[in-house]
Amino acid sequence: MSPLTKIFVVLLVVLSLLLSGGIVAFVGNVQNFKQENEKLKTTLANQTSKAEAAEAALANEKANNSRAVEQLGAEIQQLRQAANANQQQIADRDVKNAELSQRLAVQSGDITRLSEALKAQSDNVARLQEQVAGMRQQADTLQTQNAQASQTISDLTNRLEVTERERRFAAEQLEEMKGQNQKLGAAVKDMGGNVNAILASETAAGVRGGAPKINGVVREVRTIAGLPYATISVGSADNVIKGMQFSVVDRNSGTFLGYVTVDQVQPNESTGRLSGPHVGEIKPGVDVRTQG
Repeated sequence: MSPLTKIFVVLLVVLSLLLSGGIVAFVGNVQNFKQENEKLKTTLANQTSKAEAAEAALANEKANNSRAVEQLGAEIQQLRQAANANQQQIADRDVKNAELSQRLAVQSGDITRLSEALKAQSDNVARLQEQVAGMRQQADTLQTQNAQASQTISDLTNRLEVTERERRFAAEQLEEMKGQNQKLGAAVKDMGGNVNAILASETAAGVRGGAPKINGVVREVRTIAGLPYATISVGSADNVIKGMQFSVVDRNSGTFLGYVTVDQVQPNESTGRLSGPHVGEIKPGVDVRTQG
């Protein structure tokens, strides 16, 4: 064999081997392709079923949506009708509101006039109440004054009755004293005395032992022109007269201190000269008396 033939044979063997390997690989790939094709067919069938189910669901959803759209359209129509009815009611209400506003304006004017009239009436009532209160106060005052007047009249009536009794008693005593004075005058004349001279004297009877019973106290002791004087707590309101002589006595010990001979008389006090055995012991607060 020639070298070229050997090379050809070798190449042929190599190509046969490669062809066999390629055929084996092709057959394996074909088998794989068949398996993949079956899988793809199965997947396609599944996807087709899903697509058909999706189409059925879509058709159902479309039907549902159509029904929903129809129902929504009916509701919208109802809402439009309701809106139109509401607008009509609103228009009617606007008309009524306008009428009510007009009536309210008229009534407001009436209320304003009535308020002014009521205020004027209230002012009149207030004035009348003030007048009534004043009249009540005057009535209360008059009632109080009437009660006081009644009490005063009662008191005056009682005092008048007492005064009348005292007047009658005094008149009786006066008549009795007139009789006694006549007897005393006659007795003085029988004894040789001058009754007129005795009555005309400034130092008439009743300034010493015959004086009425009058008691008081020494208020002040002072010296005038070197002579001791005392002011006592009784005066003309107590029937003290000029020339009346008071005995000065210490109330604690009962000691006779001296005399106060009155030479100045005022309504509620008198002043006179001091004399006696214990003039230096005469102080404010010691007793003075016309008797004893």
